[in-house]
Amino acid sequence: MILCQQCTHPNSYDRDTCAQCGTKLMIVTGTRVASAYGGVDSLLRPTIEEHLLERISELESSLQRAHDRLDMVFDLLQHQAANGLYDHAMLKALVEHISERGAVENDKLEALWQETEAGEEKENDRQKLFRGRLDRILGIFGGDNLDLFACLLDTGAGLFAEGNLKRGIRYFEKALLLDPSNAQLAFLIGEHFFRFNKPATAQIYLERVIDREPENHLALLMLGVICGDEGDLNAAKIHLSRALKIEKNSFTAHYGLGRIMVSEGNLRDAIRHLKRALQLKPTPEMYYLVGRAYLEYGRAEIAARHLRRCIEMDPRFDAALYHLGLIYLREENLVLAHEHFRAAYEINPRESRYRVALRARKPGRLAPLPVFGRAAVSNRKVVTSGDVRFAELLRSDLLDPQAVIEAKKRG
Repeated sequence: MILCQQCTHPNSYDRDTCAQCGTKLMIVTGTRVASAYGGVDSLLRPTIEEHLLERISELESSLQRAHDRLDMVFDLLQHQAANGLYDHAMLKALVEHISERGAVENDKLEALWQETEAGEEKENDRQKLFRGRLDRILGIFGGDNLDLFACLLDTGAGLFAEGNLKRGIRYFEKALLLDPSNAQLAFLIGEHFFRFNKPATAQIYLERVIDREPENHLALLMLGVICGDEGDLNAAKIHLSRALKIEKNSFTAHYGLGRIMVSEGNLRDAIRHLKRALQLKPTPEMYYLVGRAYLEYGRAEIAARHLRRCIEMDPRFDAALYHLGLIYLREENLVLAHEHFRAAYEINPRESRYRVALRARKPGRLAPLPVFGRAAVSNRKVVTSGDVRFAELLRSDLLDPQAVIEAKKRG
């Protein structure tokens, strides 16, 4: 028999709870020979066996409660899964019903759904990366008031999540005042200003990063782009070359050095860098740039090959059509030249050079588009040329979350 520890009611050994009061039964043993343990007084003292048995009983009780909770969670998951399947079936039936009436295009709906899912997944990755960066910033804190520092970071992160970036970045700047040597926080702030086209402010923070972390690949790349577009070509080449030593397969480093070298007239080395950038990112923009570099170098045949490939990838790349027309005009193939000039003009009628080219019979009066600057004329916007397509090409390499993750792994 098992005596209930609450009401002392006797219960059979196969019961878990008291038949009278319902209390969970705890097994307690008596001492067989009292004299062996110090006489009658020993009966009042629990033995080690009793203590262990009580603990075992408590563990059994805890495990049972945990098991009951897991059963409840499993039932809830099954219920939610069933509801999800039911909702999916209902939605599918509704879509089919509406589609039969011609109000929904299945292919378009599926594409929209996939695009939405991809967008949500990308946003989740971005948020995960952002929180990871904040954790690293906290991990290297070297100031005196960690609580205030963490509070400022949390407030700034909350404002970022709400879309209030302007106020959020101010809190990050205040946090940096508490830990001026925090290179990761300085990089986060510098990257923000780089992203929103405030190069002068971005440069201040990025230079602080390089002072503390000379091997910060992304900071070097951003500084190289900023210096190149602001006219400091020597500093730009130094930063980009250092970045290239850290990561030899850096698209931005090869791209930036190639453009700077073209602007300086060093076409041989420029083409080498641009071709490597093309291998890393075989985009229409890069085929166009390599073609333009070869055209500047006097290699029209190779230039035409790259320009044709650009047009194959993007038939509406009007600048490539125009320059391919120039090559045909130099070869005295007027028919093909004017076909390409007309195609370029129809795509972009606002470009006056295309309109003039339609009346041209000789190449002498037509000039290439100024995609490559000359430092002797203007030493600004050498890397991006102020062109939206090429600026976006760089931004996608420098600011894409996946690119940042890979760069962090390399670092």
